[in-house]
Amino acid sequence: MPAIETVPNRVVAAVRRSFRQFLALPLATIVGFVGLNALVYLADRSWSGGAAPTGFRWLGALLGDRAALGGLLTTVASSIITVTSITFSLLLIAVQQGAASLTAQVTDQFMARRTNQFYFGYFVGLSVFVLMTLVTNTEFHRPVFGTSLALVMTTFALCLVIVMLYNTIDQMRPERIVQFIHAQILEARADDERLLARTRRTPRPGWDVRAVVRATERGYVVGLDADRIQAAIARAAPDAVEVRMRVPVGTFRALGDPLFDIRARPGFVLEAEAREAVEAACGRALTFDDGRDLGHDAGYGLHQLATIAWTSVSTAKSNPSPGRVVLLALRDIVARWSPGEVDPPEALGAHVILADHAPTAATDALEAVIVVASESIQCQTLAEAMDSLAILLGHVAAPTADRLAGIAQRSLSALGEHVLTRELEAALDGLAAAIAGIK
Repeated sequence: MPAIETVPNRVVAAVRRSFRQFLALPLATIVGFVGLNALVYLADRSWSGGAAPTGFRWLGALLGDRAALGGLLTTVASSIITVTSITFSLLLIAVQQGAASLTAQVTDQFMARRTNQFYFGYFVGLSVFVLMTLVTNTEFHRPVFGTSLALVMTTFALCLVIVMLYNTIDQMRPERIVQFIHAQILEARADDERLLARTRRTPRPGWDVRAVVRATERGYVVGLDADRIQAAIARAAPDAVEVRMRVPVGTFRALGDPLFDIRARPGFVLEAEAREAVEAACGRALTFDDGRDLGHDAGYGLHQLATIAWTSVSTAKSNPSPGRVVLLALRDIVARWSPGEVDPPEALGAHVILADHAPTAATDALEAVIVVASESIQCQTLAEAMDSLAILLGHVAAPTADRLAGIAQRSLSALGEHVLTRELEAALDGLAAAIAGIK
């Protein structure tokens, strides 16, 4: 197996993922508070030497001398730090309870929300602002404006605690969690479509596999630079070589697992040097990481929805409500993606072949909910699933409809132990009529 240079470094990739998923906004907010403190420090220089800015003498008299400012800032700093620590502890407990009732996927959606990122950044940034203002309180510098601003922002922070607690509790509801993941899946799908638009869906018939590129490290494949491979093939053999990626982005690969097939036109002699150049480009085009990103990996979002439904619907929890919410989200996703299967985006002249696995993963997740509903004998969830199949079969495109019809046929074996309730009977009648309508 040839050695392949892989970039970026795993530590760098982890840092980038951390900033992309959570750290960017909180740190930017903290930096904003530091910059604000610097500006306020310059404004407070007008109070040096006992002078007072025109029109603000009353403010200096209200806040008092250096000793009064120091005592006030010390009280504010200790209070805001105490409130921050207690509030964050309560938030983490609420998140933990939500994760225990559903799955660990709750943590991902909690961190990915911009409002939560702002809350963390605001409280920590405010604490830094107050401490920096306290440090500048000296014999030569009276931070009157800084203290006033600290009081205003602390008052706002205390009011914000109520909003933050409500938002956190609201975010732990299964409906909110599924809605957020659903929105992230649709956003990530836009990234998929941009990549698909630069590649082809099917390999050229009759071309031979000349080499297999294997993984030289373990981890999730989180990125593909198709243009790098295109450029390498254009230099080596532009009209006689193509590369087919065996796995979708988001798949875990162990050391030595196959990644790409290098295919060539029959009768074309692929020189060793050209083949090695294409292999090296394939290795450099991939980005490996230890985790997946919900915001850029639609398959990961579908996996999270299926996991939430499986955990809640199974006999481990026996809670049909989250499962039904997941089914509604999956039905919307399948309906949105079905037209793209008829006319998939692709570049006909591209040399990279990448199959579109996301629509199939969506219907597979729907099938998984049916399986777990049969395990827990939840007639409500099964009826909702059958009703979803019937509704989708009434308007989705042929490739999607064929898979859904196959799911319906395979699901018949799950009905043996179910009581034929009115709701389930009506859903099955609707499904039978939908299947008859597509034949």
